[in-house]
Amino acid sequence: MRASMERFKSVTVVPVEMSSDSCTSKPARGRARTARLPASLEAKVTRYSAPVRRELRRLVRLSPRFADLIDTFPAAAYALATRRGSNAIRDDAIRLVIDGASLKAVARKLELPNWLKKLPPEAFDQPLGQLPQTESFARRVASRLPNDPLQAPFWLESVAFASKAGHDEFAIWLAEQRIYADRGDAERTFKVLAAFAWFSRAPHCEAKDLIVVPWRPEIAFDTALCAAKSWLNRLRLIMQLQPHAGLEPWLDGGEALGYSFAPLIDRDALLKEAQAMQNCADQYAERLARERCRLFSVKKGLTHVATLEIGPHSRESGVLSITQLKARHNMPASVEIWQAAHLWMSQQAGLKRMPPMIPPERPFDEKTWRRLMAPYRAEKDGAPWLPKRLTQTSFLRMDMDMCDLARRAGVTSWLFT
Repeated sequence: MRASMERFKSVTVVPVEMSSDSCTSKPARGRARTARLPASLEAKVTRYSAPVRRELRRLVRLSPRFADLIDTFPAAAYALATRRGSNAIRDDAIRLVIDGASLKAVARKLELPNWLKKLPPEAFDQPLGQLPQTESFARRVASRLPNDPLQAPFWLESVAFASKAGHDEFAIWLAEQRIYADRGDAERTFKVLAAFAWFSRAPHCEAKDLIVVPWRPEIAFDTALCAAKSWLNRLRLIMQLQPHAGLEPWLDGGEALGYSFAPLIDRDALLKEAQAMQNCADQYAERLARERCRLFSVKKGLTHVATLEIGPHSRESGVLSITQLKARHNMPASVEIWQAAHLWMSQQAGLKRMPPMIPPERPFDEKTWRRLMAPYRAEKDGAPWLPKRLTQTSFLRMDMDMCDLARRAGVTSWLFT
């Protein structure tokens, strides 16, 4: 079609008898007969999702120009078939099609961005909500469209959600990822990642300060996902290990060979340790809360030299042992530090400890959750995709969704184990 198919051309519909939208049923006696669509046109209609095919056939019979629309601008045809917008807007759009108006005019009336024109009919199986409309987005997304029509629905749903829950830069970045082979729920799959991307660019606030590696347009997907999961774990630390959380240190702090050993049992101590040692002490909220381990800061004078993890002995039930001892950047600790740690352990009276049958309940601080998410909710109409009340169950669901995204993308990291 000339001029990039900006005008609709007429298509002749050959009438044949049929009793319904089925092309194989014989007409019932006494029923009005309707025209069967040509086989080539019917094949185009069947590329759309089943719920809209009847309405598409009706539109095609209304005017042959709609036969061209379902081929040249599937998004517009789908929008009309799903009754997008008010009745007045839809009636005006139908009139524009019948009068042979340009595709741009039809898209403008239906509030559809022109970049949707390049997506196949298979992309549309959900209501078309808000979509990025800028020319800049249209130019950039054009080279990031999915190659496989079967991946197009989840791709479109994900890009639309990314723009709504994050920003257009995040949507463009997500559009180029190759993670859409398995169909999923975009809201569940990307809500934490979207919030992470938004806070990465937000003005100074408490939740942003918890981000160690911020999102940026050139970041690799695996790096971004691990950074978002680390941020989620730090949020948990802030909300669950308040100073009044009541964690017992298991062992007493003390000194040995000039080294001091101090328990890390609240959020402030863990955050400071992680920053000083450039390690993952701030990722231990879940393990600490479930009574699986305890962490100790090892210093020589005022200098942080190692982080020590205490946990159940791998072979002796009810006995505590050193499960990790790492220097800065998770490098191996020196022999001298190991000797000091074992000497300190030998001075402990409470090395026998049976783990509890049921871990104690350590609820999330609701006020802290509301405070942390307040800037995001204010900007995103309440961000209803995030849980209003944070509970063990709702947090676990977010955590599992992140792990599923890691599986989908082939990202392997201890963060997702």
